[in-house]
Amino acid sequence: MNIKLIVILLTSILFSACTFSKKNKQDIFFERRGYAFSYDLNKPDKLWHLPDGLAEISGLSFIDKDRLACNQDEKGNIYIFNIKKGELENKIKFNGSGDYEAIEVVGEDVWIIKSNGYLYRVKDYKKNKSYKEHKYKTSFDERNNIEGLGYDPVKHRVLIACKGYPFIGNKHKKRADKFKAVYEFDLKNNKLNKKPVFLISLDSVRYYKSYNTITRLGVEISSSFDSSEGDASFKPSGIAVHPVTGNIYVLASVGKSLIVLNPQGEILALIRLKKEIHKQPEGICFSPEGTLYISNEDKGGRGSIMVFYQKKSE
Repeated sequence: MNIKLIVILLTSILFSACTFSKKNKQDIFFERRGYAFSYDLNKPDKLWHLPDGLAEISGLSFIDKDRLACNQDEKGNIYIFNIKKGELENKIKFNGSGDYEAIEVVGEDVWIIKSNGYLYRVKDYKKNKSYKEHKYKTSFDERNNIEGLGYDPVKHRVLIACKGYPFIGNKHKKRADKFKAVYEFDLKNNKLNKKPVFLISLDSVRYYKSYNTITRLGVEISSSFDSSEGDASFKPSGIAVHPVTGNIYVLASVGKSLIVLNPQGEILALIRLKKEIHKQPEGICFSPEGTLYISNEDKGGRGSIMVFYQKKSE
């Protein structure tokens, strides 16, 4: 079965269906008409500072009402954080050192991805005393710079967000600086779909952010250092699926913003993240009721996890 490729482009049809919000207390760059973003991401309802070992927290996943799973990008450990007590509860070693970027709990298993696209599955992590992992080599490489992993229960897949080069191989190399890509890994057959399920247009992002001439020049200069990486307007660092609406939330530390896509891949909202609140947002997940969690790295300081309650229904 072929997966429909969604390309989000600037078109007059899209613009006519949208409403722009440039001066909003929630720092909403853009909202599609008929959609209302339901969180205030610059006013966390709760915040926990993390121990030194999680200063470079890079991934976040919901376990249950009392616990979150976390990982950091240098060690092959799963960290269990107790959100009721606000403290680290357990540490599970599954592998050696490496660049581990994201984590996702699916049933009794934990999935973790490296920046080069290697996927690790730790089966029965609560029971298995040896924590032997299963490794899957995907078609990604270092250029893709994978940072996001999010479970989609409707299609029983994990969504994978590329921070860097958006494509697999060199077939579309000339368009690489125009997009950021999201792929799917089917958990039924443990197979990666080599075609992106979503492409996010960086032209659209810059348009919604209403960059002035100086800012636009700055992002163009940053892109010139490595055009395959795209510019600094939006580089995904995390991804999660809203448990009620099925909307896809794509977080970006570089570009300090969050994009909400509907299940068809259309942009519903683009939200500003204030750098004084979100120093380096890397991890994102939801509770089953829709409470949002975002983790921030703080090299040289203390990592953190923030909680955002849903203010209204989407």
